[in-house]
Amino acid sequence: MSKNKTLSIGEAYNQGVHAYETGELNKAVSVLNQVLKAAPKYAPAHQLLGVIAFQTGQTGPAENAMREAIRLQPDNAGFLSNFIEVLRTNGKAEEAIRAGKHAVQLDPGSAIAHSNLGLAYYDLGDLIDAEASQKKALALQPDLVAAYNNLGSIARDKGDRTAAISFYRQVLDLRPDHLESVNNLISVLIETEAVDEARELTERYVKKGHASAELHRNRGRLHVLHCEWDEAERCFRMAISLDETKPESYVGLAQVLAEKNLHELALLEAEKAQRIDHSHAPAYHYIAVCKSYLGDMDAGFVNYQKALELKPDFTAAMIALGYLKMEQGNFDSARHWFNKAAEEDKARLNAQIALVKLDRVTQDNPDFKALEAALPDADKMLPEQSVSYHYALGKCYEDLKRYETAFEHFAKGAAIKRSIIDYDADQIEETADNLIGVFTPALIEKLRKSALHSDQPIFVVGMPRSGTTLTESILASHTDVFGAGELSYLHNLFADQLRGGNKKTGSLIASLSEHGLTQRAQRYVQQLDAHAPCQPHIVDKMPANFLMVGLIHAVLPNARIVHIARNPFDTCLSCFTRVFQRSQYHSYDQVELGRYFKAYVRVMQHWNELLPADSFLTVHYENLVEDIEFEARRMIAFCGLKWDERCLDFHKGERRVRTASVQQVRQPLYKSSKEKWRNYEAQLAPLIQTIGEARIRF
Repeated sequence: MSKNKTLSIGEAYNQGVHAYETGELNKAVSVLNQVLKAAPKYAPAHQLLGVIAFQTGQTGPAENAMREAIRLQPDNAGFLSNFIEVLRTNGKAEEAIRAGKHAVQLDPGSAIAHSNLGLAYYDLGDLIDAEASQKKALALQPDLVAAYNNLGSIARDKGDRTAAISFYRQVLDLRPDHLESVNNLISVLIETEAVDEARELTERYVKKGHASAELHRNRGRLHVLHCEWDEAERCFRMAISLDETKPESYVGLAQVLAEKNLHELALLEAEKAQRIDHSHAPAYHYIAVCKSYLGDMDAGFVNYQKALELKPDFTAAMIALGYLKMEQGNFDSARHWFNKAAEEDKARLNAQIALVKLDRVTQDNPDFKALEAALPDADKMLPEQSVSYHYALGKCYEDLKRYETAFEHFAKGAAIKRSIIDYDADQIEETADNLIGVFTPALIEKLRKSALHSDQPIFVVGMPRSGTTLTESILASHTDVFGAGELSYLHNLFADQLRGGNKKTGSLIASLSEHGLTQRAQRYVQQLDAHAPCQPHIVDKMPANFLMVGLIHAVLPNARIVHIARNPFDTCLSCFTRVFQRSQYHSYDQVELGRYFKAYVRVMQHWNELLPADSFLTVHYENLVEDIEFEARRMIAFCGLKWDERCLDFHKGERRVRTASVQQVRQPLYKSSKEKWRNYEAQLAPLIQTIGEARIRF
């Protein structure tokens, strides 16, 4: 007689069950395979192998194993109930419903079968039958947390967020560690703008040490709402490290990187999300955001439209399409998209904020009246929306010549914006000191050894809101010139503080090798040419390139630089009364704005004294609006071009305009912006005192 007792099939199967229940999955699989080798028709072994495969993400093998179990025991309600989940996961909702109906017919008292059938109905969008199935499950088993959680999701889809919150809370009353419901509750709290409560709940569970990708993703979403970009990025990256299969995490990271002006990197993350799930509308939305920013308007439109095909009520895509149309000068189409977004309650305010930007507002404008009506709730708005709201109201009151009220809203919006951005007001002055100290004739001579002789670039520099967009529009109306807008390439290549450690821009440039300088200059020209390949001249209208005039003169000596100067108070008022996207952080405090202007004047004065007289052309905005033809001819001649009459019809062009001047540049030249600061003279005392006598005097 053998010392080793021969196990029966049932005993061997029980060993497999025990290994499964104690977490020894490999051992369980091995034992179950031995069972099936001895008894291929033993249905429970096939079933449990299917369960293990499903729990380890092997959905194909799971379906095959469970299908065989059901073939062997077609009337096993428990097998059918589990099979519903596998079929759902594999996108076979209709077959899942058939399996679910059979399961509840065989065992009407199975709460789990009713709940799983309800999920199959949910997948097909049948919320009525889905809800009925979950309620049957609860009637049979009042403490079934899955049914409460599922009812919460159904209520959420029906737009009843109050009921959804109630169902999720009932789950947590029964099982406080039910992370799916925790995350669902956090998501609904965010949707209802109960952000403080959502953050408290999130931090509570994070402190408990829960390693949940969705929990970290929700935490990232909350940081985004408070414009805490570094913290948000860490959360989304943590979510990805915990689960690389969720497109939502990559989309969240793409949003953060786009806010950080890292659109090339953001695009990579959005494309990862799209590859993971070809039906994920937000992935296409952020691909569109990045493509549009990087100059590929056609791809931007295509991807926004794809997002809307997948999610017809995707209001963020509607509003984004409206702004793209606005940038193209197609205000009627922009109005269509904004009005379409306004049909959805959740987006109505943002759409109305956009709509008042399209025209000069009158007292009876319905969107203006709606914004006024929202004022009592303004303090409850999230920061970014509150900023946009106050600037929009400020614009409305300025249109109505109610300047004191307008300034109150501009100042309120600026204060909120300043509270949510990270800006060091000392940095511009330190950068100016560094440039003035480092850029000498000797450095110019050294840099000239790395020069490229391309004459394609035309730079338009100056303070923001000084007339740079108008100047670019005049130049870009010439048949040989393409306007590429505000490009960050030069600063990314030559002034990246991360690459230079603590070095300021001037010292960083001076420290580059001859090869490094040439390589960066070549890269700049390649990036510029990509906007309009082989176009003779391309305008880079980044105002902050005033810091780079010495570098441009040295390494791109055949490029042209047009400097626009404007009355300091008109310039700074225009900055202070506009909300910028991801830039111009100096604009939200009058003293900091004044300090920036003074640093700009010092740097431009240095270039004027250091460089030859024809290194750049200074055009005063006031002269431009008084005699546009004279100044336009002067600019065109300076750029080495023949005169083109179309330069005087700049407002008729169809090119894209991405700056805060998008409306003005679509109109014939007007002079009302001169001395506009006088309307706000009393409110601008801190700015006026800070600027003092600083002026461009050449």
